[in-house]
Amino acid sequence: MIKWGEPIYLWFLLAVPLGISLLIFRGVNRRRVLSRAIDAELVDRLTPSLSPGLATLKQLLLLAALAFLLLAAARPKWGEKLQMYQGMGIDVVIALDGSQSMLAQDVKPSRLVRAKTELESFIDGLTGNAIGVVGFAGDAYVMCPLTTDADAAKLFLDIIGPDMMPVPGTDFGKAIDASLSLLNPKENNYKALVLVTDGEDLGKNTAQAIQRAAEQHVRIFPVAFATAEGSPIPDYDAQGNLTAYKKDKNGQVVMSRMNERELIVMAQATGGRFLRVEGFSSDRLLAELDQMRKKDIGGGQFTDYVERYQLFLMVAFVLFIAGLGLSNRRGAWAQVKWLRAKGKVQDAKGKMQDEEAA
Repeated sequence: MIKWGEPIYLWFLLAVPLGISLLIFRGVNRRRVLSRAIDAELVDRLTPSLSPGLATLKQLLLLAALAFLLLAAARPKWGEKLQMYQGMGIDVVIALDGSQSMLAQDVKPSRLVRAKTELESFIDGLTGNAIGVVGFAGDAYVMCPLTTDADAAKLFLDIIGPDMMPVPGTDFGKAIDASLSLLNPKENNYKALVLVTDGEDLGKNTAQAIQRAAEQHVRIFPVAFATAEGSPIPDYDAQGNLTAYKKDKNGQVVMSRMNERELIVMAQATGGRFLRVEGFSSDRLLAELDQMRKKDIGGGQFTDYVERYQLFLMVAFVLFIAGLGLSNRRGAWAQVKWLRAKGKVQDAKGKMQDEEAA
């Protein structure tokens, strides 16, 4: 399976079939214009050295070189290899809200899907750091202890959802306490908690949990995947079909909205930073964590894919040189042979016409 380091460049490959279409259109249009202005046989005699086939081949070689250059820029990877490292880093716990309200769709395609997509990119940037994963709703559960295996962390992150959370609701306090259980309370630095939620807290002990985090020098970075306007909470059947929206005891549709104030207080009390989905990017969060003091994570290993862009770059270089070096005109020997062939055809035509006239 091929993985792409910069898949955005693959979109530019659409320029290749567009270029081929343009070449075909240009050739057909050129022939049409010339046939209207000059007799076709006269065109061949006026340009005996010009080879349409060679000209087309030259352009196709250059287009192929462009295609392989774009493939190289997309950084194709395949073939796993075991990487060893020894470096500095921090302990990062990701606590992901898996409550029913995370299925709301004010953030497309849903709060939970968008959060997982962003967090996967974030984890890819945490290589060399220790990563733990906690899933929470009305209660919190350690899904993955601290590990340097980013792929394992992403695997456990992906299974978090309402179906995996037996206790409904959202309790920030329990999420924070479960996250603290993964971190060394004796260390005064190197610890961060990324709390990803839609911002609705139904817990009663959140303030005390925040205080415990501050005392253990754990910086909390709340990330809200919701909007201030809110959205109804959908209910789905076993087949994944929308059946209804959650209602309160009065029969009114419940609107799930972000409680921004509590998340801001959480970040300020622990020295972290509050991020909204509108301005969120994994690079921005990584930059925030990069400012923290680091410790020796120790030796470890992780699986990575081998970069193969060199192969595509080499092919692009060869095709480019071939395209530049190829002439669109025949050599002298080929010109003579071609003219003689044309002459024989003309003689044959003339002979046939004389025989018909006789």
